[in-house]
Amino acid sequence: MTTREAEPEDRLSESEPIVVIGAGVIGASIAHHLARAGHDVIVLDRGESGAGVTAASFAWVGMAKSPADAYAGSLRQRARPEFDRVLTELTAPIGLRPFGAVTWEESDALTRAFVSDHQAAGHRMEPLTAREALRREPGLRAVPDVIAYAPDDVGIDPIAYTRALLQSAQEHGAKVRTGTAVVQLLSDGGGVRGVLTDHGELVAKSVVVAAGTASVGIAASAGVNIDVVGSPCCLLRFSTPRPLVRGILSTPDLEVRQLDDTTLLAAEDVPEGFSGDPRELAVATLAAIRRSFVDADDVRLEHAVIADRPIPAGGHPLVGPVPAMPGLHLAIAHPGVILSAEIGRQVAADHAAL
Repeated sequence: MTTREAEPEDRLSESEPIVVIGAGVIGASIAHHLARAGHDVIVLDRGESGAGVTAASFAWVGMAKSPADAYAGSLRQRARPEFDRVLTELTAPIGLRPFGAVTWEESDALTRAFVSDHQAAGHRMEPLTAREALRREPGLRAVPDVIAYAPDDVGIDPIAYTRALLQSAQEHGAKVRTGTAVVQLLSDGGGVRGVLTDHGELVAKSVVVAAGTASVGIAASAGVNIDVVGSPCCLLRFSTPRPLVRGILSTPDLEVRQLDDTTLLAAEDVPEGFSGDPRELAVATLAAIRRSFVDADDVRLEHAVIADRPIPAGGHPLVGPVPAMPGLHLAIAHPGVILSAEIGRQVAADHAAL
């Protein structure tokens, strides 16, 4: 991907752009939607595109294993249709693995209730018998009698998806500038008028902050206080000589999927107060993988990372304009990969009149 640093003369440009702060999956989706709508867009990020918490995402797009009521909000309801629509607009590969998700709870009764709740909400969720589940995932050693199956759930490569969105944005005229840190928002009595970066000032007609947990400090530079906390998550990468699992598997013991045929991803909770090497968290997961799958003795840990997921207060996404600060938009949410497409659509709709 072609990127370049911010240039001081940009602040003298006749066309003031929409500046998107953050080149993670949400910022990339916003840039994709805005650029395709004909806006002049500049994306800024202090690091590399798709790095940070995006790179540490398990990138499970679907409904399992969220409770059915997690989809009550309009943003979550529209997230998957918009994701599917956006895929038709991308030309670069995103590592899509469209093989559904197999899950189960601590008991058959809880799994039945999980399936029933989703079906009552109109979601595609099917109960499977143990035999049916093993036909779908023959690498498993054993499964319970009752399984939940979400046929439409998919996995993607979050970095590849983010960069595909940014490539699309660039193809429609957007500029992507990595290695460019935003020092502060530029504001006056009339609202936000641009950003100060470590390369100089950049005047903008609108600024969209999509920088995860770093959004708190950026917003505060314009006197806007937002309540977002970092919730640590651990992503583990294992090498596998062959695919162990076809789709996504989530059980009380582990949550795994193949990123590709020789890379297995696992998501792991981080114990409260944990400050050690993230590789320590892989020990129990690796043991569970070897217990759960046939011929898994050759699985080896390759990488472990802990990242802070941005969780707005109350768990509700912060998406939209800040009424008290014209020219400033927020786009902070978890889970970012799932919600990114719909967030991008909403932000573009908010800017339709600009």
